[in-house]
Amino acid sequence: MTSNSRMWWQGYVTVRLRGPGLERLLNKITDLDIALHSVERLTADVVIVRLRVRDFRRLRPLLWGSQINVSILDKHGAAFLLRKFRLRAFFALGLVISLLFILYLGNFLWFIEVTGVETLPMEDLKAAVEELGLRTGVVKSTIESRVIEAELLKRFPDLVWAEVRLNGVKAEIHLAEGDGLDLAHTTSGHVYAARDGVVTEVLVLRGTPQVEEGNTVRQGDLLISGVYYDARGQRQLGAAQGIVKARVWYEGVGEGALSRWEPVQTGRNHLQYALSIGPITIPLGRSYSRESHLLERREWHLYLGRAMVPIHWSRIDYKEVEWVRVLVPSLEAETEAYNLAWESLTAQGVREEDVLEERHRSDFLVD
Repeated sequence: MTSNSRMWWQGYVTVRLRGPGLERLLNKITDLDIALHSVERLTADVVIVRLRVRDFRRLRPLLWGSQINVSILDKHGAAFLLRKFRLRAFFALGLVISLLFILYLGNFLWFIEVTGVETLPMEDLKAAVEELGLRTGVVKSTIESRVIEAELLKRFPDLVWAEVRLNGVKAEIHLAEGDGLDLAHTTSGHVYAARDGVVTEVLVLRGTPQVEEGNTVRQGDLLISGVYYDARGQRQLGAAQGIVKARVWYEGVGEGALSRWEPVQTGRNHLQYALSIGPITIPLGRSYSRESHLLERREWHLYLGRAMVPIHWSRIDYKEVEWVRVLVPSLEAETEAYNLAWESLTAQGVREEDVLEERHRSDFLVD
């Protein structure tokens, strides 16, 4: 191994020695058999040298009582490199541990949000969901959403709809009340499909299911019949109760123009003044068509103290324009049509977060 390689593995520093009596200090260093490398004298009292780290520590006794100033300009070698990597390794390890801890916390439920409650006592609802295992700090995998939904509908007769969603570390409880309607005392009735769709979930609280998961239904099809058999095997006719979820389709249509008309000023301008007294306006000068001119209006009002008198003076600038047809990029037109289509879907009650699949088609129509 060469001398330079040995120095690199052991570590060395580049230092600057400055001050009077520099020659005397260099002689003392030589007497102690301290090896100096790459010695470079800048001035009579300034020298830059390289020496091993262990030899640098031996310089301290030689500097006592002298006026020599020692400055470390740079550090080299494996020792310093390993120290730098060690610090970065600790930082990387801390970052990994933090990420793992965050992922671990993501397995728990930390927030519960309830929507749709108007008359239902919130304290009773809170006690019920906690009894059913839905509380902050529990593991999300232990939460049985469908069981909680069914139990809430049983415990609170005023509810006609209950849904529990897990969204990250937050549980969303969506409820709908029946405005005081007691379904238990409704004489009879069935549950029908409100829209076409594919059934994804069936929860029957009372009645006989007429569909199962995977069935395709049309609007108006019977989903849950009010006819059922009680515990004694007797045929009963009552009010069907339950939840049937389905995958449904909504269609939104939007249009985006591939060209538009934009005004281009010709440079010919006209000026008009107008005097307004209350509801009466007296034009001073000729008026021009708004189809071929852009208008800029400035007004000055008359004040008497802090009161504004119903008299004002107007200046109207008519700027003549020519309407030029400008082509719109197809991507911009498609984006405009897409946004308009989503506006129509929103008007139908569709929420973007509830959409499972989205398909869109673009048709280009030429006049």
